[in-house]
Amino acid sequence: MTDPLAAEMAGFDPFDLLDAETLRVDRFYSSLTGDQWLAPTRCSDWNRLQLLAHLASIEEYTRAGLNDQVAELMTAAPSTGMDELNQWGVDQRSDRTPVQLLEEWRALSAQNRRELRQRGVDAAIDTAAGPYPLGRQTFYLASELAIHGDDAGVLTPAAERGVRLAWRVRFARVAIAEVSHGVYLRVHDGGQTVRVGTDEAFLDDETLVEAASGRLAAGHLPAALQKALVALA
Repeated sequence: MTDPLAAEMAGFDPFDLLDAETLRVDRFYSSLTGDQWLAPTRCSDWNRLQLLAHLASIEEYTRAGLNDQVAELMTAAPSTGMDELNQWGVDQRSDRTPVQLLEEWRALSAQNRRELRQRGVDAAIDTAAGPYPLGRQTFYLASELAIHGDDAGVLTPAAERGVRLAWRVRFARVAIAEVSHGVYLRVHDGGQTVRVGTDEAFLDDETLVEAASGRLAAGHLPAALQKALVALA
């Protein structure tokens, strides 16, 4: 079977995308003051401060992957499930001030991004699923940072929205092909047709990104189709 990554992501450098999303999030969080840190996000369990703690925990996970120590990190958490690991990572940082948390995330991110780029797209990285292509994992990391940036309320300048949407919808299709078995997806001008069983819908690019990210409101699509499209959450 042909890997869709090469065709879909041609012309996009995962390390550059990760750098751009990191800068966007850094600028946003650096501008927050007072109660703005405690504002709710689209992640219903977390406010902005807790969401930044999650971003720091993602960097900790990436660092473990680069050190071939993901199993050790997973063992340290109360459960081997990813949801439990995510919450544990947030809880571990509950005593951090906003400044401390931002500094921790920023330092981990810089170290990880530097090493990811040095190793290159053809290297492998340790993950909870075992060794995984580093270039593909970096696209996932950029996508997750973009999702959580949107969750926190990060605004994208109008001049950058087109290119940002282009890579995000293309990688959403890659992730759906990899994770969501049984989904039929056909690309058209301005969107794509998606189908699971007898459920079918035409989604524009922004809606497909939201669907793959698990951010569509309940009932937006038939339940089986909506669930099958979640590939990035």
